[in-house]
Amino acid sequence: DRNEKSLLFHCIFFVTVFQIIVLKIQSVDACYADQYCLTLRNYSGRYVEEENYEYIADKTLCDGFCHHNSTSKRLRCCAYDATVKLERISEQICRFNHVKRGFIIRGKLAKDNEFPFMAALGWRVKDELSGNYTIVYKCGGTIYERGYVLTAAHCLYHSSDLPVVVRPGGFALNDTEAWDLEIEEVIEHPNYEYPSAYNDIAIIRLKTEFYGNPFHDAPACLWNKPTAEGNVTAIGYGDTQYAGVSSPLLMKTNLSTIPNDECKSHYEPDSGNLCDGIISTQICAKDKEKAKGELRDTCQGDSGGPLIK
Repeated sequence: DRNEKSLLFHCIFFVTVFQIIVLKIQSVDACYADQYCLTLRNYSGRYVEEENYEYIADKTLCDGFCHHNSTSKRLRCCAYDATVKLERISEQICRFNHVKRGFIIRGKLAKDNEFPFMAALGWRVKDELSGNYTIVYKCGGTIYERGYVLTAAHCLYHSSDLPVVVRPGGFALNDTEAWDLEIEEVIEHPNYEYPSAYNDIAIIRLKTEFYGNPFHDAPACLWNKPTAEGNVTAIGYGDTQYAGVSSPLLMKTNLSTIPNDECKSHYEPDSGNLCDGIISTQICAKDKEKAKGELRDTCQGDSGGPLIK
């Protein structure tokens, strides 16, 4: 009768719709990360690996699954949206590598292994009297990934030659048990113009990766937040007083960041290497406490070293 036909129609219709949905999911059974996908709510998006899913801000924008072509990994289809924010590569490296476990004017000696990511850049210099070559360390750097060091681009202009080695681990420069790693490549910011203070950044690629004590020697984590406000620490092997003698020991000093507007008042426009004044990509820090009436600060030889939050 009519009721039986109606019931049969609804059953057939339900089964048909169910089969369409199942087939739609099965049709993307093989996929890969970042591949285009369409969520079950018909939003355009991309496939995200399970290990990155936890870092997505709005998980309601993700539905549907598929499996990686060559592995048993399950991926989720997440809609394109400003709220879908995965970690930056530097954050992923930091999370994977980081293990929690002197230069400066009026600074303090750094403790052993306190800053394992600190590096010193070394140049091969010929002794005019003996004719022998020795390594002279002139700048600092930061190991932010086991095969890479971040430094200042102007450090590359300390000599007609480029640095040849990196002393990793924050060791004393006169430590006979420390070792140097050879440099494979030096990459200067393409828009840097010496002696400008803008785009003053360079990357050094090492021939071999740095692996010291696996429980302590972790690369530094790059700052990913908008502004590093408050107290910071500067470290380096530079002069312990202005135009003084460099320190073979890693030293540190505590500073405080100041607003760029305040910092601008200390620099005249078109002055020296800051022809455009202080800009938004730069951070200013100074000693607000002036311990024992003496100003603490960075000095010659500290270039390229990190400011630590």
